[in-house]
Amino acid sequence: MNALRCVAAATALLGLAPEAMADGRKPGSLLIYPVHRSGVEQDWFSIVCVTNTNPQPQTPTTFGGGTSVHFQYFNVVRNPANPFQPLNCVDFDRLRYMTPADTLCVLTECDNATTGGGQQGYLVVKATDPAYFNKPWAFDYLVGNEMVVNASGAIYSVNAIPFRAGNQVGVGQSTDLNGNGRCDLDGMEYEMAPDQLYMPSYVALVDSQLCLVNLTGDPRDLNTVYMSIWNDMEVPMSATVLFNCWFDRPLTEVSPAFKESFLQLLPNDPKELDIDCDNVGDLETGWAIIDSIDVSTPFGFPVDDDGALVGSITAGGPTLLGTGDLLWESTDKQSNGVIFTP
Repeated sequence: MNALRCVAAATALLGLAPEAMADGRKPGSLLIYPVHRSGVEQDWFSIVCVTNTNPQPQTPTTFGGGTSVHFQYFNVVRNPANPFQPLNCVDFDRLRYMTPADTLCVLTECDNATTGGGQQGYLVVKATDPAYFNKPWAFDYLVGNEMVVNASGAIYSVNAIPFRAGNQVGVGQSTDLNGNGRCDLDGMEYEMAPDQLYMPSYVALVDSQLCLVNLTGDPRDLNTVYMSIWNDMEVPMSATVLFNCWFDRPLTEVSPAFKESFLQLLPNDPKELDIDCDNVGDLETGWAIIDSIDVSTPFGFPVDDDGALVGSITAGGPTLLGTGDLLWESTDKQSNGVIFTP
């Protein structure tokens, strides 16, 4: 039992470690925080931070490297019948100004729109031109992360997902090239989204959740996600999830392929994962490729045959038996991602 506690704690810390060290991400003009929680599900709450890494000095007449930032909280309207398909995704906005080298941290429960049952969903923060109202511009200096904490003291941290201004936008210019009022992740306005996501590993016993954000179509459009899954003996499995807007649910709800009891029925490596050093495997592990294969309207009309996704692995339980880590991304990209604006 002591060994199990040790591996649980180690797994949680390993999930946090990449966020505490450099992970190769670069500052961007737009940040996506895959999860925000405000007083929901075991009293979880989020502290979101964004930093302006442009240190241009202030003068008596100018703030030099300052920028405005537009916070867009996308709050799901929960569906009791199906947690993967919320009834809607409602946008709540705040606009702020950041001076050079400024950092801003907010408690989402105070900053977001409040409701009796709390809010949850994802958050987009984009740089906007201070000389105009809500005019997104090329300002590749934003970095950010968030901490998610519950009343029991459990905590995980995860970085924001940055998107730099596209190759058709000069520094300080508007990113809305087509004038549609949306941030298009098409390579021209902003960087493109990944074509596939990778879950590098999972431990079936650990209380982890999968979070995905749909970036193709509108909040009610349905994204069909196909998961190619392998266990620790390279036995192939698959799962399909149909969702709209956003979800953050336990892996065991996503598919039985992530359950310890199911994985024990399959051929597996007898020496993985050995947690008590007796040369006998104790826990089942695996990994997965996550790929959108269709986006359609609620009425079945096609939107796109390959949607854009971003996401993370998060901790769902009341203890640190989970991780906070961004999903890995493929080098192949796709140009149909968009930040929805009502």
